[in-house]
Amino acid sequence: MLSGALHAQGSEQALKSVIAKQQQQLPIMLDPGTRVDAISYADHSIRYTITLSGYQGQPGEQAYYHNFLTQQINKSLCSQTAYLFMLALGNHLTYRYVSSDAAPITEITLAPDHCN
Repeated sequence: MLSGALHAQGSEQALKSVIAKQQQQLPIMLDPGTRVDAISYADHSIRYTITLSGYQGQPGEQAYYHNFLTQQINKSLCSQTAYLFMLALGNHLTYRYVSSDAAPITEITLAPDHCN
């Protein structure tokens, strides 16, 4: 049991280190309309804040983005070993999407058992 606790503690320190390095590179453009502004980690929760510059706030657009982004996150993250490892360590991943003027669009959170 102790070795498992030590392994988890070491994994958490490694994760904090990786996130700290990523924070130094922000903001970063993922594509012409998508910018990662912030990454934070606390209490087994990794939180990304992402700006979508193409969001106009038209009727139905918020629901469209929520559905589209949820599908994209499920498709891509559940097939990537690094994200599966973060979830397996008991972490939650939250993606908070905002418009260019910081208006909330949607927030998607993956629980540790999400990809099972």
